[in-house]
Amino acid sequence: MATTPSDCQNYPPEGYQSLPFPSLCWPPQNNYCALYTIWDSWRYTLLWTLILYALFHFGAAGIALSMQIGKPRLIWKYLLAVPLVYALVAGAEALFTGSIVGLVYAVSPNIVPTVLGLS
Repeated sequence: MATTPSDCQNYPPEGYQSLPFPSLCWPPQNNYCALYTIWDSWRYTLLWTLILYALFHFGAAGIALSMQIGKPRLIWKYLLAVPLVYALVAGAEALFTGSIVGLVYAVSPNIVPTVLGLS
């Protein structure tokens, strides 16, 4: 059987609580913040991916709707579905992408920073 390395004996640290949502390190004076569980990593990346995808998709929907200004009123009842469709697409994309990225990051915390050149 494999043995646990000495630096991982206390993983996660005693008294560990999941970090609050909007940021990993808040207030910024914290010296060190980390996500220790797969659930925390997945939730954090999924929520931020949902937020970013929603912002960009609603912006694109706004541009699409603004391009229709001056068209007959008949078309507007169909155009109101555009933000709904964009929101559904953003949600599906973010669920897939955020889940993959969150799980990859949680499973391989030593590989991702190395690949990105952060170590």
